[in-house]
Amino acid sequence: MAVDERGGLPWGDLRPDSAGYSDPADVGERSVLPIYQASEGVIKATALVILVGLIAYVHRTVGLRTAAVLSLSPALIFSIGRGYEEVHMALAFGLAFGLFTQLWSKQQPFAQNLLGGLLLMFIPFSKGMAEPSHVLGGAVLLGVFGTLWQVAQTAEHDRLQWLKRPLPAATASASTVFAFIFMVGITRSSPTLGVMVDVPLRYASAVAFAVLDVVLIFTLFGMVLWPLVRPTLQRLGSVEDAQISTMLAMIAAAMTALVLYVAALWTYESVLWGASWPGVVFTMGNNGRYVTLLYIPLVVFLNHMHMANGAPTIDAPGLQVRAIGITLLILIPISLLAGLHGQTMWTDEAADAMPIEQNEHFLFVSDATLGMHWLYTFYEPLDAEVNNITGHWRSTDVNWVDDLQQNLPQVTVLVLSPDVGNVPTGWVVESTGEADLLNGGGEWRVLTRS
Repeated sequence: MAVDERGGLPWGDLRPDSAGYSDPADVGERSVLPIYQASEGVIKATALVILVGLIAYVHRTVGLRTAAVLSLSPALIFSIGRGYEEVHMALAFGLAFGLFTQLWSKQQPFAQNLLGGLLLMFIPFSKGMAEPSHVLGGAVLLGVFGTLWQVAQTAEHDRLQWLKRPLPAATASASTVFAFIFMVGITRSSPTLGVMVDVPLRYASAVAFAVLDVVLIFTLFGMVLWPLVRPTLQRLGSVEDAQISTMLAMIAAAMTALVLYVAALWTYESVLWGASWPGVVFTMGNNGRYVTLLYIPLVVFLNHMHMANGAPTIDAPGLQVRAIGITLLILIPISLLAGLHGQTMWTDEAADAMPIEQNEHFLFVSDATLGMHWLYTFYEPLDAEVNNITGHWRSTDVNWVDDLQQNLPQVTVLVLSPDVGNVPTGWVVESTGEADLLNGGGEWRVLTRS
């Protein structure tokens, strides 16, 4: 992971101040998990071990078929191949879910809720959205809120009985999260969420796309849950159970937060990079993978619904067995493809082909959208930290040829993405290759000074 011991990004902030130009002097700052100070192999191996542990837990507590679906998750397979944080977030949210719902013990409820709050704050921290100093304060607030929720559920007052009914409780929790995120956005407490004020119509359309991506594609289809939705909803109205109600409330709150965040991320990046709308939605559509943190809570909730009133599950599908089977047949090749795609990037091949030595500089030229993210994919293959290699990035939207000649004399290697057609004078092509279709296709080139 390209982050130094102070949380700085050695080749410049992912969101540079000058559009189209990286600046290694502007290191930015990002909070990352300690594991991301390790090597790429250790990061991926740790994620794989965590996934195996989650699969084993689901197998033991829910069932074999449900565990098998988790093992086939295209989103998790992809994220492990890329060394992303999704498995860590799934573990954190799964533990928090168990603590807040008293899944394993009813002893020391406040201590459980406090620990659950700490685990929940771990998620925005891992995405660089919460400062370390804010994590403890947020954990305490969540712990207090969770305890008050449980106390209210045990009260005999008629006006509080809705807390034991899943649908009203879920509606209330989702509405609360929506209002909180909206307030964060309009007060611009978060630059990403503040985009809802800057371009409200684009953000509103992004929310619609995020519902499609996060809820329909990655949750209902990717988790093989769509056949279970209707029969579960039909039974929810008759349920009055504090634990099931809390489970659905947590799921609804998290789903709302994820949809609104993904929509804000797409909108913010589209404005930042000047990307076409809604084209950026397709470029960044895999952000829906964040919802994988809800798989275990969802299947545990369905398992409790099955025990309460016979609602179907993946392990006890009833009349939904055929629909689940067909969905799995479609999902398996996607999982295989995700496994291959998660392990391959054309920048890995380009890095191997680069004739670059220690202490040297290179320039990467690409389309503006996610250009800095692509730049950092060279970091690990080049072993840039050990070799003290510096990468620069320029967008195809700026006059990068003149900038290269006038301002970057230290650059010895030039990498042109498939988006770039022209070759500047004074440079010769050393290597070429083809990016696969899932990485956009086209020919990449590595050049050196003639």
